[in-house]
Amino acid sequence: MVATNFNSLCKEAELYYYDFLCKEGQKLVPQFVLDHIKECKHCQEQLSGLSCVLSIAETHTEPEQEQVNSATTIMLKLHLACLGKPVTCETVKPLLPSLLDPALELGIPTPITVHMDNCHKCSEDLETIRRLNLNRKQLRRLSQLFADKPEESNISCTEAQNAVPSVVSIVLGKTDSEILKHLCICPDCRRMLYQRREMILRGLLKTNLAENKFPCEKVSARDFFDYVIPYGIDTANDRHVEFRESLTSHLRICPTCLAKMQELHNTVYRICERTESEVVTVYHVDESVKAQATSGTEGLYAGFPIRVDVKQREEEVKAEQLVPTINFAAALKQKVSVKKLKPLLKTAIAAAAVISIAAVLLFNAPTAKAVTLAKIYGAIERIRNVHITRFAPYKTEPIQEKWVSRTLNIYMTKTGKQCVLWDIDAGVTKMKYLDATKTEITKLTAENITDIDKKITGSFGLMPFSGISKIPKNADWSRTTNKDLEAAVKDVEIYDLTWTEVAYGVSTVSKKWRFFVNAQKDIPQRIEIYQMLPAETEYTLVEFMVVEYLNDGEMQAVVKEVSF
Repeated sequence: MVATNFNSLCKEAELYYYDFLCKEGQKLVPQFVLDHIKECKHCQEQLSGLSCVLSIAETHTEPEQEQVNSATTIMLKLHLACLGKPVTCETVKPLLPSLLDPALELGIPTPITVHMDNCHKCSEDLETIRRLNLNRKQLRRLSQLFADKPEESNISCTEAQNAVPSVVSIVLGKTDSEILKHLCICPDCRRMLYQRREMILRGLLKTNLAENKFPCEKVSARDFFDYVIPYGIDTANDRHVEFRESLTSHLRICPTCLAKMQELHNTVYRICERTESEVVTVYHVDESVKAQATSGTEGLYAGFPIRVDVKQREEEVKAEQLVPTINFAAALKQKVSVKKLKPLLKTAIAAAAVISIAAVLLFNAPTAKAVTLAKIYGAIERIRNVHITRFAPYKTEPIQEKWVSRTLNIYMTKTGKQCVLWDIDAGVTKMKYLDATKTEITKLTAENITDIDKKITGSFGLMPFSGISKIPKNADWSRTTNKDLEAAVKDVEIYDLTWTEVAYGVSTVSKKWRFFVNAQKDIPQRIEIYQMLPAETEYTLVEFMVVEYLNDGEMQAVVKEVSF
């Protein structure tokens, strides 16, 4: 009888599971591995599980979704390559930009995302990249840049530095893509690029320029990203270069926009060169954890059968235990084909990791409609216009109303009869009373703009913390057990986020935010805020918010009604 226990041959066979399932790939499998797989019951069971997992993405897939699904599958497998291994900032960095692509949302906690939850520096890097508002291709190229190493360049520094003047002048048509790549990944050459651009900027600042009618305030990092980070662009086949001439000719002579380009340079390469934090996380699949969570309180990963160990570098995590370098740049190429997926599976990922995560996480995860904190934060990021009304307990007149529009780039409040509108694009604040006709207009300062921009791009005050990484370790996220309360409010699920805070350095105050969530869209419709002081035994309602989501037309109608 063939033994079913896992042995050394099984471990070696794992690397060939995918090839074994593909007829054209079986010729790549050594004969002794083929013989072992055919006779080993353990390997047969693992292959059956892998075959089932791989078939999920292929079933009921529309043709236009195939490329996205392939990219998502590869992304998931790259994340799961780190299963059970210490994950550091260097491991996470190449995958940061992909976390901002809505099409690649994974939907489950992975070794990469749990590191983000515990590492303040990585979460800050992610927020920094988010604020750049890059498009999908730019995010993909940024991932490749973070994955690449200077020693992988075939271009000499001398050859690359000869191209610096033309690159700084935004004349890229005759510069080879490999030279542009070298200028991005070589610290010495990109420093020279920065210094050369800085010299031009200083010269322009000393020049008395004529009136500039170009709308510099509208020029964003997305517009000039290619000229600051020319990694991965193909200048020889750029069919749209002539349409960008109006922008590039302006960028060459505008000190304001050149300063923005220098800021982008510093932002991207600061992340590239950032040293490792002290946080090292290890992600384990553990069925017993799910059982414990079900019977007790639920945490950040409630319902998922995972255990996360958070270590510090001083705990002497051995270098050989760290996740081996994966060819992220190859995996994150602009176009992904099924043929390219096969060798990636074999060389970068142990098949056992794929099977474990599918069998344990995907099949045993919380129900599809369960709402997690990550889903709510993600849904809030996608909101374009929102109307939030705050009430004191048991009062019908609101404390305040506010309207926020990411589309119109405005923030408006109504407190009593006073309305205030902050318009970032116009650069002004407008204030008026509803029973008056006069509107007071003042110019926004740089500090005002920064403050309002944070309110527009943040969580609108709908969450007590700016991001998941800011949530205290003692926090608990759980669905309410009050079925009568859920039944009384139609089409919502109710969740509580509870934690404790130390007030005035002495007393411990218990906090609770209760979310009435539309489970189909993962967005809160009502939020109740409670607290419990040390001497108290029950939570007291402090205030509540009613949330309404508007389209662009409805938002414009509100502003017009106030007559701003």
